[in-house]
Amino acid sequence: MVRYHYALVDDLVSREKFDSLVEEKIADCGNLADETAAALLVVKDLGRAHVKIRGLRGKSSLFCFYAKVIAFSDVKEFERSDGEKGLVARLTVADETGQVELVFWDEQAAALEENFEAGDVVEIIGRHGKSIREIMPLNLRKTCVDIDCVMEVKERKAPERTDLHLLIISLSEPRPFTRRDGTAGEMLSGLVGDSNGTARLLCWDPVLLSGISQGMPISVTSALTKEGDYGGREVILDEESSITVAETTPDIPVTALDSLVPEQNYTVRGILTKILPAKQFTRRDGIISFVRNLRLSDGNTDVPLVLWDSDAKLTLFPGETIMLYNVYAKIGRSGEVEVSLGRGGALSVIPDKEEPVRIEGWILHVQEGTVLTSQEGSWLVDTRLPHGSHVTITGRASGKRVFCESEEAVKYDLQGLKNELSTFIRSFS
Repeated sequence: MVRYHYALVDDLVSREKFDSLVEEKIADCGNLADETAAALLVVKDLGRAHVKIRGLRGKSSLFCFYAKVIAFSDVKEFERSDGEKGLVARLTVADETGQVELVFWDEQAAALEENFEAGDVVEIIGRHGKSIREIMPLNLRKTCVDIDCVMEVKERKAPERTDLHLLIISLSEPRPFTRRDGTAGEMLSGLVGDSNGTARLLCWDPVLLSGISQGMPISVTSALTKEGDYGGREVILDEESSITVAETTPDIPVTALDSLVPEQNYTVRGILTKILPAKQFTRRDGIISFVRNLRLSDGNTDVPLVLWDSDAKLTLFPGETIMLYNVYAKIGRSGEVEVSLGRGGALSVIPDKEEPVRIEGWILHVQEGTVLTSQEGSWLVDTRLPHGSHVTITGRASGKRVFCESEEAVKYDLQGLKNELSTFIRSFS
């Protein structure tokens, strides 16, 4: 059982470290807690323990959550590739944040309705199945915990075509994929926002977003919209969609920090009041990652902020105003409500006292971040241009940053440079 508890936090600590923490917890409890109880306490100390169904897209390999049984599927028989018969059944469970299906096989599928009934509240430790909306239970038990949820299976709305006015919040680099017919293509993902909040963006034809960058407002005709996994929206751009740059920026709803409810996602805005250095750690898969703790204030409330991975290494300054899109609120180790920016979220620095600039200089990728440097000075800049690029950037300067609106590579007059060099050499003859 303890190996399941470790899998809830396997992206945070090694197995050796986890076992050490369990032993320390048993000692701290005066040897009154057994290994399972101590493991549960360690998981809770690491900020994981039970999540809501909306939180089942987190980073750990396994998830632990409470849910209420709301429906059973029929037990279905199928034939495996080796010719053997198999059984499969599904149990639909829900909490106040959403619903998910638990998938059971063979003997477990056959005994499902004998052991559980609609209305039972269960504690589940499981992992994702073939679909992100499916959970394969590894441990399941009834519990006396009360769950508040609608006792009806929620039908997913069919995708629909619509016109949208959106702000591009973030965009990934195009990545390859293989179509069903075997041909290759490229797609990109990102985050967009409008007056209804944020939505995940999927674009199956990157040419549609040619010339479009982060921070630009767009008007989209015939976008495909659908309900995302575990709630939220998805906006899909395909061959039926068209895009133009919009003249106005949509207003994205912002939630006050004193109104945050744990286990939900929000867009928040505030001033950075405290910034601690990023800490490096090694994930279970051996990849080096980073975590950083900060504090954010909107003038009325001050909350902890946690940044992960590449976001943890961003160059940020106390006193800067930032916007955080699609952050997750939860109760932190200190008992406060904290916000965490992970996958699917985005951070944007809000400029203050801007002035228009046009600067010719060089792009340098240094430890402090990406810098535009010239004879007049150096500024942090958000660009994907490679190190050493000689460019002219037009945009807005605010403090130590330049917010780029256009980038233009400086073209060299090679013949002119050769002539100048020849003249310089002859001057020493």
